[in-house]
Amino acid sequence: MFEITINNTTYQFNFGIGFVREIDKTMQRPVDGMPDVKENIGLSIKIGQVIGRDVIALVDVLELANKGKEPRVTTQILEDYIDDPNTDIDKLFEDVIDFFRNANATKYITAQMESALAMIEE
Repeated sequence: MFEITINNTTYQFNFGIGFVREIDKTMQRPVDGMPDVKENIGLSIKIGQVIGRDVIALVDVLELANKGKEPRVTTQILEDYIDDPNTDIDKLFEDVIDFFRNANATKYITAQMESALAMIEE
């Protein structure tokens, strides 16, 4: 379980199967040669965006990872936290990426995305 404390409230985040199901549905692409069939690709896209330091993707990921948890974090709470000059945004990105790397449901696709992005950067 990943946790962030914001304004003395601790929020829990889980990057498990339920998270993968939810985030994967956020983006789709057509499957070649199969009319009217789409593949869910939200997880890989969002991981790539978080690795690339996209703050909107970070908020999206954290919101979905908190789904079903109490207390519930909101978009506004996350945006205020990220906008706070006392928040170490680099550490937050690294913590989320590290959690992606270590959670059973996300570690394989994270390794694939990091490898693909490394090849692009070369």
